[in-house]
Amino acid sequence: MPHAFRSAKHLGLATLMSTGFACGTTSEAKRDAVAVDANGTTAEVVTNEEARVAFARGADSYKSSGGKDVGSARGAFESAAKADPQFALARYNAGVLYEKEGRLDDAKRVYREALDIDPTLDLAANNLGLLLEKSGQVDAARTLYNEIIEKHPEAVSARLRMASLARGEGDAKLASKLAREALQFDAQSLAAYRLLARLYAEEKRPQLARLIALRGAKLSPDDAELNFALAIVALDEKDVALARSLLTRVIEKDNEHVDARVALADMALSNRDWKTAALQLEALAKLEPKSASIQNDLGLAYKGFGRFDDARTAYKHAIALDATFAQASLNLGVLELRHLDKPEDAQKSLESYLAKTSAPIKEADGLLEEAKTLVMSKAEEKRLLAEAAVQEAAAAQKAAADAKIAEEAAKNAPPPPSDDPNATPPATATPEAPPADAPAVVADADSVAKKALKKKPPKKKKPDDDDKKPTKPAKPDDDKFYDD
Repeated sequence: MPHAFRSAKHLGLATLMSTGFACGTTSEAKRDAVAVDANGTTAEVVTNEEARVAFARGADSYKSSGGKDVGSARGAFESAAKADPQFALARYNAGVLYEKEGRLDDAKRVYREALDIDPTLDLAANNLGLLLEKSGQVDAARTLYNEIIEKHPEAVSARLRMASLARGEGDAKLASKLAREALQFDAQSLAAYRLLARLYAEEKRPQLARLIALRGAKLSPDDAELNFALAIVALDEKDVALARSLLTRVIEKDNEHVDARVALADMALSNRDWKTAALQLEALAKLEPKSASIQNDLGLAYKGFGRFDDARTAYKHAIALDATFAQASLNLGVLELRHLDKPEDAQKSLESYLAKTSAPIKEADGLLEEAKTLVMSKAEEKRLLAEAAVQEAAAAQKAAADAKIAEEAAKNAPPPPSDDPNATPPATATPEAPPADAPAVVADADSVAKKALKKKPPKKKKPDDDDKKPTKPAKPDDDKFYDD
């Protein structure tokens, strides 16, 4: 469909932003959050031998199974926590594995227990806060972060989660302040560099964004999130080639990086590179299965290179995900009208679009009238075709009857004379015998003549007396004269 019909709320850098760059999303925590060293992440020293052995058993079970033997590993970590009630890291690991099992309430419980024991355990604070945010309990998450900061003023993860919330709410100033504080307490915090570089890039402060990204790169060369911040700067500076190169590098490092794929898809749609857009949007649809905007843009991409049925499916999926999504209804209506020859469906889609939006595009009424006209034309065409079909059927029936009559006549007709002199003449039809009471038929002409001679001539009639009387001449009229 025309570029003008693209969604006003189109996918862009500010539309779908993940929060993974700050401290890691819950999924990131699931990947690498299980601590395998009992003393590796906190200041606690575990002296209880039984607890240490159980912890080691859980870590070995988790590692040797490739993270699949969740039940056995979690049981071992819980045994370690039971052996040493002050073993916060064992509780934290049990919480991570509860998450993997989908037992989120249990995960929240043991994360809180770990934080009560050790308020400096940032891993537990981060994961618990993310669970609260994911379930829509943002205020509860913010309260948790504040409590942790009060108990542990140098808490880094809690500050970064607070910074992420502030950024999501549009308070870039507070977000930057909290991220800088986190770096003051931990100059090696890669998450802080990532967040700060992203914030500066979004605030269009390219020099600061590059500086922070460079510092962060010393900790993690070619880091995906730092490269994404630099890609935002390149896009703002209209350096499309550099931006595309950086975004491609981001995806190479993190195949599930939503924001990088969004940016590449947006660039491809703007340049009408439909196939590239479709590839990125198909990947995004798997990462964000409930995004109506992604499905709508996927429909645009499919339509762009002729996959009309797939485009229709994508638009319908977008509407199913968001019944109020007017743009998808418009896109669907135009597709059905102009490319799928479905005016009835197009009429419904366009009427739905007009019902959903208070500011329709100026072409909307014309498109709807076009659909209605085509519906009427198709109805008239259908009627005429039905009449023609009836007439054809009648003509065919009459032709069949005439052919049958002709066939019967041909069967009863005598055969044509043959040109072959030796051919046997056709047999003459034997006359039917006369009825018993019918007169005999004269055999031949001689017998007829003999019977005629034997007949007497008819008797002459004698003239009557009246015939012998002379006829009087008629009396002439008075006014007529005759010359003798």
